[in-house]
Amino acid sequence: MAQNGKEHQLGDFIKGRLQFIQDYCENNGLNLETSFADIQKEAVRLAGDPERQEYLEKRLFSGSILSSSFLPDWVDKVFLEAMTKVLKGMHAKLYTSTSEESCIPFEAGRFNARRQAETVFKLLYQGKRPEVWMKTTFPVLYLKCYGDDAAKHLKVEETGPGHFRVTTDNRDLEKASPMDCSTVIGYLFGSLEMLGAERPLVTHDICGIKPGSPSGVCVFEVSWK
Repeated sequence: MAQNGKEHQLGDFIKGRLQFIQDYCENNGLNLETSFADIQKEAVRLAGDPERQEYLEKRLFSGSILSSSFLPDWVDKVFLEAMTKVLKGMHAKLYTSTSEESCIPFEAGRFNARRQAETVFKLLYQGKRPEVWMKTTFPVLYLKCYGDDAAKHLKVEETGPGHFRVTTDNRDLEKASPMDCSTVIGYLFGSLEMLGAERPLVTHDICGIKPGSPSGVCVFEVSWK
């Protein structure tokens, strides 16, 4: 029998994914009911194992997800891949390495940041300068999404005026993938937008998750004017 894997406080991030699907369909002339049914079918297929398929059908697609809900990492992974393939087609660009080049995972991360900055995490954004948010708030949000073990490896370094380097190591998490890294790019970018940073840019040239990567860490260069 398959194990559900590590769980983290992904409830509000998953709720954001669901709202993103609705927003994307409305803005791109897609039928929401049909699109969501296709996403559900693809997510169940990607889950593979019968136990995980049942979990998706009963917990994610039929149950109630709260902002405080803890969910297995693999749920976010298969859901993210399923919605990317359905919303943009089976040959969609699955990930990006820069905020200058969009993809569904990037836009989903950006949407979540903007939504959370106005709702559930409003107090963590309100009145913060971008550099203060990077030092104090981003680590808190990262901990909620990725858990204690991953947070131990998080480094947020100020390398110059309006320039930070974020280093992560998520190799032990089942949700780790270049697609998940793209949501981080989008989340950082969307947060900087909400904080009023001018011309934000997030690049991710060092990705420890990609096959053949010489390093196990991921590095995100974050800057603004």
